Amino acid sequence: MAHDFEKFRLRRFVEKLAAAGELEVHEEPVALGALAATIEATTKATHFKKVGPEGFEMVAGMASSRKRIGLAFGVGEKDIPKEYSSRIRNPQKTVEVPSAEAPVHQVIHTGDQIDLTRLPFYLQHEFDGAPYISAAIDFTVDPATGKTNVGCRRLMLKGRRELRSNLTQPSDLREIYKAAVARKERLPVTFVIGAGPLDFLAATTKMPIDEFELIATIRGQTLPMVRGVTNNIPVPADAEMTIEGYFDERGYTEIEGPYGELYGLYGPMHPDPIFHVTAITSRKDVLYQTLLHGGRLLSRNDAANLSALNFEMLVRHTLHGAHIDVAGVHLPRAATGLHVVRVAIKQKAAGESRAAIDALLKLPLIKHVFLVDDDINVESDEEMEWAFATRFRVDRDLTSQPGHFTLSMDPTSEEGKMIKAGFDLTKPFGQPDKIDNRESFTPNLKLQPRFQTVRQALETRPMYFMELMQSIGTDDGRELAIELDQLHLQGLIGRESNGEWSLKQAT
Repeated sequence: MAHDFEKFRLRRFVEKLAAAGELEVHEEPVALGALAATIEATTKATHFKKVGPEGFEMVAGMASSRKRIGLAFGVGEKDIPKEYSSRIRNPQKTVEVPSAEAPVHQVIHTGDQIDLTRLPFYLQHEFDGAPYISAAIDFTVDPATGKTNVGCRRLMLKGRRELRSNLTQPSDLREIYKAAVARKERLPVTFVIGAGPLDFLAATTKMPIDEFELIATIRGQTLPMVRGVTNNIPVPADAEMTIEGYFDERGYTEIEGPYGELYGLYGPMHPDPIFHVTAITSRKDVLYQTLLHGGRLLSRNDAANLSALNFEMLVRHTLHGAHIDVAGVHLPRAATGLHVVRVAIKQKAAGESRAAIDALLKLPLIKHVFLVDDDINVESDEEMEWAFATRFRVDRDLTSQPGHFTLSMDPTSEEGKMIKAGFDLTKPFGQPDKIDNRESFTPNLKLQPRFQTVRQALETRPMYFMELMQSIGTDDGRELAIELDQLHLQGLIGRESNGEWSLKQAT
């Protein structure tokens, strides 16, 4: 069976970004030490032709906007949730291919050929503990259960054949490794560097299916995989590069970090295990990859954009299961893409807004829930602030819940716990339709002349001033004000409770 090893290749996606005007190309040489600042300086994805003295070809920011993730799915931004859901409902499989066919095995270095200093590790934040590679996806198989696992990992350069990585934060890989240490066993892992946004989406979400097959499912077709040349761990055969090896059985022995984290702050240093490299494989024309991570521009971070989409899908699924009509979901990337969620619902009964908040506060890591009616655009800061100012009352509409699990790097945590909060910015359900409960919009006049005078119009029913203008057929209105005043002087005019003009009943 022939396999298309180019369709989901990172280089093909870079070409798609260029065609869409989403790519900034740097032909001139860029020093490794200048790379992070150059990546942060543009809103576009970046393609570097000559990085460092080796002249690495390298890309960054592949998933750092919603538009780019949409391009990876082949749809517009608004259609991403629908397409994502459609693919999840249509599971795909993996297929194993021999090493000789796998593009990622075109170049293989083992033994004395291994030298990590020949790879583009670089200082990504000013106080990082060492140069890093930030765009690694880890692949492993639990030796105890046979369960597959995929995640995202940063790699800290230690030596020519050794790395440090973060296995302190909660993850399936951490639990698999701790169990291996308890058995005094090494844990084989392969890191893939050079993959498209869809693979990163799969690596940053959890679903109750085989995690290798999850990549295939989100891609939307069968995934060809190849086993490692030294550790037998399967990885996508169309990747750009792999680093094979194992975490040793000694456990948490050396300090990793600090590193600029998803909060825009530094994650603390902590003991972590050592990763021993047994092979480095790549394509002949390997395209290296890095991420924008941390800093003050969190909305442009790859991790924030990927997290925002995955948590949006989780929120929609949760509320759908609670039979709540969802009109919009937005997780602001500047708030890490996973801690703050804005949700618009179409209320059908009293108490639905509080039920929605309660359901969402049960989700992991979501810290603040802002719930609005379906007349509010959750992606608009202006509309959200307006709803906060006009519909929220702190003694009635605030919910807080202490004691929830959080990440250790969360600066608001206390003993590993956080306080969650729900903000109900909806209108009270069933509130009366009176003028001071209505929003004020500019008039959209549609002239339909049916009457010649104000009195003729008001003889049919009470009318707002705009209705008088429309029914008499004028886009001016000043003469109508004079005519109303004359009727008032004659004692013939009155006002309804919401401001409509009306004729007084004859006595």
